[in-house]
Amino acid sequence: MAHTSLFVGLILWVGMAAGTPSQPSQVVDAAIEPAFIRETVEALSGALNREYFDPAVASRASEVLQKRLAEGRYQQIPTLETLAQALTDDLYAMTKDKHLRMSLAEKAKAIPAATAEVEDTPREVAARRTNFGIQRIEILPGNVGYLQFTAFYRPNEAREAIASAMATLRHADALILDLRENGGGSTETVALLASYFYEAQGLPLFEVFPRPPAKVARFMTEATPLPDRNERRPTYVLVSGNTWSGGEGLAFILQDRHRAEVIGETTPGAGNQAQTHRLNAQFEVTIPNGSVRSAIRHQSWEGVGVIPDVSATAPDALRIAHARALQKLLKNTPNGIWHDALRKHLASLAKQMD
Repeated sequence: MAHTSLFVGLILWVGMAAGTPSQPSQVVDAAIEPAFIRETVEALSGALNREYFDPAVASRASEVLQKRLAEGRYQQIPTLETLAQALTDDLYAMTKDKHLRMSLAEKAKAIPAATAEVEDTPREVAARRTNFGIQRIEILPGNVGYLQFTAFYRPNEAREAIASAMATLRHADALILDLRENGGGSTETVALLASYFYEAQGLPLFEVFPRPPAKVARFMTEATPLPDRNERRPTYVLVSGNTWSGGEGLAFILQDRHRAEVIGETTPGAGNQAQTHRLNAQFEVTIPNGSVRSAIRHQSWEGVGVIPDVSATAPDALRIAHARALQKLLKNTPNGIWHDALRKHLASLAKQMD
């Protein structure tokens, strides 16, 4: 499957990181006229019926939009921003789908073919400046590895950085994966990172069910060798109310096979695959085009969120995970110098948590 984003939170996040400007309301609000509003709602209805993964839901939502348009619900809206929000609110009320949203589009520009590659530069710069989503790598007391991952860039962009991070952490006895501020991103990269937590190649992880008659897309662990795969190391995943989409997905997948203990807050529940489409000169819409199901429970976190194994506030989640990792290591370490060291680290951490 191409790089349509299962986890579309990254689309918005990358735009902000790259400095993409919002369309100024004072320039474009002149477009708020009855004919333009009608055109926008009709274009939105058409896009839903073409792209949304559940045709029945799309048809019902489209009918309601057309009814509300006929009733004049949108005719008194004064700005593009408020129109986008009103339509987003109505779409959510009808579908409960957090990925389905209207937003302002960057003003259309005619870019000569010879300079088209310039458009890719902001993404490349944003990716490099955020180290492809890898923000922090550390060995915590007790030889507990820590990896903060904030976004899933495409595999061709992030593979080397992920491999380097996992190589740095290869000697850690336990691992904490921090997804508390993860905004999502590439479906394929979620599967790539998940592959480091399982030694089996081609192990089923999740499936994406698209709009019929398209075929189900199945995602598995990497079929090629990854030097630092480790499925025996105790692993803890941190989540919060700011863990979105692909970040939720990785936590859900690891939880699905009891590969990791999830610690933190229940996540928002944005679980569908989505892609952004241009509607007209002023608007674009992000439409879910696939429903995700895990390989074991055949369930999704859409609308429900990832339910932590251990509930904790976001600020406390790291300390709790570190303590649980030390407790696990203590249990499996024979009496001796290292056992005593782990016990001291745990006691020190307990004092910080008091």
